[in-house]
Amino acid sequence: MITLIVLFVLFMICISMIWNWSQTSELSGIPAVKPRWPLFGNALFFDLTKTHIVLTELAQKYGPVFRIKLYGDEIVVLNDYKSIYSALVANGNEVAGRPSMYRTEHADRNRNSIVWQTYTPKLKMLRKEVHKSLRMFGDGLNSLEDKCFPEVEALIARIRDTDGHPFDPWDYIYDTTCNVMLLLLLGVRFSYTGDELTQLKEISRLFNHTFGSGSGSRLDVIPWLHILRNQDFSVLKSALKLRNSFWEDRIKDLPIKNDSVVADLLRLTENPGIDVTETTVKETFTNLILAGTDTTATAMTCLLLILIHRPEVQDRLQAELDTVVGQKRKPCLADRAVMPYFEACVLELLRYISHVPLAVPHSTISDTYIEEHKIPADTTIYINLWAMHHDASFWNDPWVFQPERFLDEHGCILPPQHEFRRRVMAFGAGRRVCLGEVLAKNRLFLFVSAILQNFSFEAADIQSIPDMDPRTYSLGLVLHPGRFKLKAKRRDR
Repeated sequence: MITLIVLFVLFMICISMIWNWSQTSELSGIPAVKPRWPLFGNALFFDLTKTHIVLTELAQKYGPVFRIKLYGDEIVVLNDYKSIYSALVANGNEVAGRPSMYRTEHADRNRNSIVWQTYTPKLKMLRKEVHKSLRMFGDGLNSLEDKCFPEVEALIARIRDTDGHPFDPWDYIYDTTCNVMLLLLLGVRFSYTGDELTQLKEISRLFNHTFGSGSGSRLDVIPWLHILRNQDFSVLKSALKLRNSFWEDRIKDLPIKNDSVVADLLRLTENPGIDVTETTVKETFTNLILAGTDTTATAMTCLLLILIHRPEVQDRLQAELDTVVGQKRKPCLADRAVMPYFEACVLELLRYISHVPLAVPHSTISDTYIEEHKIPADTTIYINLWAMHHDASFWNDPWVFQPERFLDEHGCILPPQHEFRRRVMAFGAGRRVCLGEVLAKNRLFLFVSAILQNFSFEAADIQSIPDMDPRTYSLGLVLHPGRFKLKAKRRDR
């Protein structure tokens, strides 16, 4: 038995070396990170818990476009605006694919997912239907306000109930953000005192672990690891099992509203000519609820952490709020256009924390060029947004949180075509741009403006709060700061 295992491993190493030789020859014009080991590539020399930081450091040595080998996969890494724009926008059709990964192919998730599916006609149809259902335009924005306002009021009440005592804001913010997503996706919300939201947090935690840039990537090139009861595969199975039971026990029997995303998708399953099944709807729901909650909740939590480190930013935000909105009415989305400092803070927050630092991996659908580099079909591409957003050759003091960089000399927000704004790509760009960009920015505005209208925040214990520097955050699919406690002081006293 041991002899067979050894022979199998040697066989896999030989196949890996032959495959990588043929792939490497096509990419020979792109600098390759050394040293490389058979089967493992560069993986043994990387801290996979800080992949974004490691890749950014390598760009200083190898240039803005280089390639790495993680286990059996040759990956081209793009680290600056020119190469990223070339890939996502100028050559967006050719770089709109997703790489083949065991983690997504397991249980056929890649065939039904709106995130992990490669760029197929089915995906294009799903994206169009979800975009239409989210209704983030015209009257749909009024509907978003209607869904957000009750949750914002509930958040304010929960913070008020802390009565100035220390509390951890993460759960409060996650619950609020998640319920708004549930209202959009299902037309229902869950109670803060029930266990449904707790289950969704656990599902999110498990998927974050599995699909982050850490050791879970080994499953993509060594899928037989699951035979050895690999821990990463066990986490993946746990995530899928919990997700499936949540769908069966909590969602299938809900009175789903007719104007919700899930209801719209379920209607498609009734058409035999369209390749949409209940599995497709379940996967799409999973993608949207987890990504749409975790990213916004993390961004808002990070902003609170920044505000307790930088109280002068909080003061200026509140001064603008008091001038534009006052205390007699709630902030609304129409206020965004006349609150330039708030808008600048959001842009700087997205640049500074870069909370999805490597985006989601892309792959080439056909042969293409990224700048002068020829990239063959089926090449995995890493989009290092982290490096672009902290490029010291472009951004002055990139590790300083400075909203003023997005304001002109008159205090007005820079126009969308300004080079500074074009270089903030927190939601990606091109064919695979995040569908939730408008939703995320609008929710962030409504949530933050409402709580800053009612409260001022300060550290519960300045000695124990984590650093605001995003280089200290932990990496999953989304960067997360350490947990912390703060105190809320009511502004109406």
